Amino acid sequence: MSKCVFRHWSLRWKSVLILLSLILIPALTISLLVYYQSNTILEKQVIERNEQNLRHIESNLLGVMEEVEELSSYMIYSQEFRQYFTLPVEGAGSDPEEMQRLRDHIRGFFTFHLNNKPYFHSAQIEGVNGVQLHLGERISGNESMWEEAAQAELGRVVWTNPYVLTRTGWETEDYTILSLFRVINNLYDITEPIGNVRIRLDERELFHHMTSRYLHPNDEMILMQENGLVLSHRDPHLVGEMYPNQEVVQQVHEGDAFFQYETNGEVYYAITRNVEGTDMSLISTVREEYILDEFKGIRQTMQIIMAVAGGIGLIAIAGFMLTIIKPITELTKETKRLEEGDFAAQVKVRSQDEIGQLGSRFNKAVSQIQRLIDTKYTLEIQNKESELKALQSHINPHFLYNTLDMIRWTARLEKAFETGKSIEHLSRLFRISLSQGKLYITLHDEMNYVQSYLELQKRRLGGQLTFSVRMEAGIERSLILKLILQPLVENCLRHGFVEIKQTNTIRIRAYRNGDFVVIDVLDNGIGLQVDVDEFNYFLNTKDKNGHGFALRNTHERLKKTFGGTCGLLAVATKEGAHIRVCIPYVESEREHRKLIDKEGVAHEHTDANRG
Repeated sequence: MSKCVFRHWSLRWKSVLILLSLILIPALTISLLVYYQSNTILEKQVIERNEQNLRHIESNLLGVMEEVEELSSYMIYSQEFRQYFTLPVEGAGSDPEEMQRLRDHIRGFFTFHLNNKPYFHSAQIEGVNGVQLHLGERISGNESMWEEAAQAELGRVVWTNPYVLTRTGWETEDYTILSLFRVINNLYDITEPIGNVRIRLDERELFHHMTSRYLHPNDEMILMQENGLVLSHRDPHLVGEMYPNQEVVQQVHEGDAFFQYETNGEVYYAITRNVEGTDMSLISTVREEYILDEFKGIRQTMQIIMAVAGGIGLIAIAGFMLTIIKPITELTKETKRLEEGDFAAQVKVRSQDEIGQLGSRFNKAVSQIQRLIDTKYTLEIQNKESELKALQSHINPHFLYNTLDMIRWTARLEKAFETGKSIEHLSRLFRISLSQGKLYITLHDEMNYVQSYLELQKRRLGGQLTFSVRMEAGIERSLILKLILQPLVENCLRHGFVEIKQTNTIRIRAYRNGDFVVIDVLDNGIGLQVDVDEFNYFLNTKDKNGHGFALRNTHERLKKTFGGTCGLLAVATKEGAHIRVCIPYVESEREHRKLIDKEGVAHEHTDANRG
């Protein structure tokens, strides 16, 4: 039953239902799914971002540690450092100049690192010969615990916990320091200590170096030992203290990579990463409120997307209705008009797509039908009228031909040759005029017809008329409407020559010009009664008084047969009148039909542009 009802729906409502099913409903469904999944996706993105940031921070931290440890190792292998640690300061074997040179080189070595690495705070070295060299800011504080730890490690690296040293001088300031302590052993006897080194790092500068470009303002980063001691943090008051949230410390100790915890009524997401080769861990935390704030923006964005998707769906439906359905309904309406016999039916063409081409072809078909009616039946009626006017009666053509031939031969037997010749010309006129009802004759026959007509007129006027009929070779088989030139010659005789003189001349010439055949009819009479442009205007307008019917009728026949580019045209001349006939060069009616089809295509393009 539903299928039956749907089948009887109009195309408009069917299209609305289909577009709703294929565009609007799927778009809104997908938008809702994305909307409800966006929270999980955003949380995952935040976690992945923080994990990636922790990898970069770990890389920066390990890079600093490796660099400082390599500096301490360099002192073991450097001959200058070994000499500085062991060369006697005084007494036998002492060399003050060499000692000064070594001191200057070592000072330059450390100065380079201090100036190029902001997190390098200061350094201090001491040899078994009692020499000490301090580089960087002068500071004071108790570091004996770490000295003893380094002595106990017998040359292995000792990294300290954060501790505070005070700058001495005019202005005092406390620094939180992370240091490397190490005993420098003899290269050739690793059990023999020759000196010690301590390299101090500024915790604040180290934090900025590690987290630069990798710490979001809403995130927190903690560098923590396994026991919960904070080694570096954005809040300097927490550095060197046990982290206050024991739940976080417990989770880090258990090795959880991702967990949630609550502090001061706020929920945090935490991601942890163990620093390779150490007992330290990096922890990145972000508040749940921040994630929800970001999700709020996504939610508003998704609402906008859903609204836009709905709007696009409605626009798509409206566009489909205007560009597809409306032209089809208009075509249906105009087809019904054509079915009822109204040949004024035309579809407005709005585009060049398939729908537009369908409308153009409909307009072309209607115009072609109308043109065929105008051309075929109108020309046949005009041709019959011409035949009737030529005969002025319904005389049997064969009887007329036979009678004229009998009179012509009788005149020859009576040795009236001129009379026989005139009868022959008259017979040719009647034969071509009727031509078995054909619309077209060859240019050769048409030129013979007008030549016979002029011969008869010349005989009638007693030799006071001269004429010439010339045709370019090779165009004899070109088709032309019959009885086209005779009205032009008759117009010359009736209106061009008011007074018959010995100089009255008519010249007819036919030649090819590109794809056209041009026939010029010229006389030396009194010329046109109006200006050339005005005469050409009269040819294309209807005269209520019926003046100029013959020439206008000839012009209309040519236009309807061969298209708007053909017909008669008055040409300016110094003497008499000059009328030009322009027709296409075709040798068969098949070629003529192709020409008409091309003319129809031109009309089609005109209709498309009009839309």
